[in-house]
Amino acid sequence: MNENYQIVTDRNKLSQACKKVTVPEGIEIGKILLKELKKERTGVGLAANQIGIDAAVCVVKVGQPVVLVNPVIKNSFKKIFPLEACLSFPGEQVTTQRWANIAVKADNHKDLLYFGEDNLLECICTQHEIDHLNGITMFDRQNELDKAPNIEYIKNIK
Repeated sequence: MNENYQIVTDRNKLSQACKKVTVPEGIEIGKILLKELKKERTGVGLAANQIGIDAAVCVVKVGQPVVLVNPVIKNSFKKIFPLEACLSFPGEQVTTQRWANIAVKADNHKDLLYFGEDNLLECICTQHEIDHLNGITMFDRQNELDKAPNIEYIKNIK
């Protein structure tokens, strides 16, 4: 694979769903992602399509690194509205709608993985990276109240 990866910033490219891969392929891509993530001083997660690889693989590194191959969120509860940022959109932040607790099935893990309120950053990041694999960016999850016309309206009420 290419050794000169760059973070993809083109929203059109990031709006394409990634293809499923085998577990051995996914593990190798996961190693590349962890290596690339280490280069980013502010990143805590990375999806394969963010470096130009069409594969449903992502990594999350808030505590211990987690590699997810073909992940799917199977269950979720308790809505939250966090402020998110993304390596693909430097300097941008939006308030999104997420879940405080999720259960994820990934082909490289025998059991469901649980991410929750005890490590909210990891839980939010996992959802963010899985969204990338499905062609969804943080802007697609942006909460209606965070969109410019509404913010201007609220500011003018004061």
